[in-house]
Amino acid sequence: MMAKFEVGRAITFDFNLKEMSDIAWSDIFHRTQEGVFCWGHLPLTESGYAVLRDVGVDTDTIDRIMNNQGHGVLRFGRSAVHCSLLEAVAHGHDLTLKPIHLVIGHNFIFTMCDGHSDVIAEVCDSYEEDFYQRAQSGGFLLFELIDSLIFDYRQTLGELALDVEVMQARLIQNKDDQAIFNDFSILSASLLQFRNAVAAARESVDGLSNRHSPFIQESAQPFLERQALPLDRLAGDATTSRAILSETLNLYMGMTSHKTNLVINRLVIISMVFLPLNFFAAVYGMNFKYIPEFEWRYGYLAFWCLAITLVSGIHLVFKRKKWI
Repeated sequence: MMAKFEVGRAITFDFNLKEMSDIAWSDIFHRTQEGVFCWGHLPLTESGYAVLRDVGVDTDTIDRIMNNQGHGVLRFGRSAVHCSLLEAVAHGHDLTLKPIHLVIGHNFIFTMCDGHSDVIAEVCDSYEEDFYQRAQSGGFLLFELIDSLIFDYRQTLGELALDVEVMQARLIQNKDDQAIFNDFSILSASLLQFRNAVAAARESVDGLSNRHSPFIQESAQPFLERQALPLDRLAGDATTSRAILSETLNLYMGMTSHKTNLVINRLVIISMVFLPLNFFAAVYGMNFKYIPEFEWRYGYLAFWCLAITLVSGIHLVFKRKKWI
């Protein structure tokens, strides 16, 4: 059985007899025509596109799969439904979005992605149990895929939330961290990308659960509709995490501004103390021939008495105003 992740596998499901079997790609078209439901996990290569052509998927849908590799899509075509979901993988502060293409048609569903996918691997670990216990139509695979995607989103959001906490600690410690603003911008952009990916998945799930299509079993739509709520929560949590990050940066900038103000305040106090002294020094430093105070016996002592009185007076005023 397809109990582990492998690209290029195809299996059939008999919901009446509760039987599964592996089949070759060349047999997919004939089995679907016989009314047997097939699931294939195909590579994003010409061999995978050839399988889509064999089962009658229209050219427009195949072109969209070939050309769309970076954003969510939901299109109801003439021969199949194309849904593109974005798997999110966190690497430190950075985030990578990998599209997973779902092609849903008459008696088949194909998943296509580039390389390994944790979402598909999660489905491969759980689909057998669900098939034997609860599945009544091929729609159960669609539910499994969305459920695994939500689980992947929760894990990724948890990693990003942990990064937000680490960033908070770095900002609050207020050390001389030269890379902090670069890391902050990367993490903020990752949270925004994640939120947009979840919102795109939410729109796709809403379309799959509400729009009438011969390729989507009506019995599966109520279960798909329930998946919209956790996606809404994830989008809200991502927005909250980004808001917390922004508020932490505002706090950091406020702390930095406060420290700068304290330094400027000390410089102003020093300037205010020496400004009158500089005035007297400038007056008595002029090169005029006749300055009466130069011939005064106690002129030097008077200067220092006046200077000390001014400094003491300024200090007293600043103390009363609580400026120092």
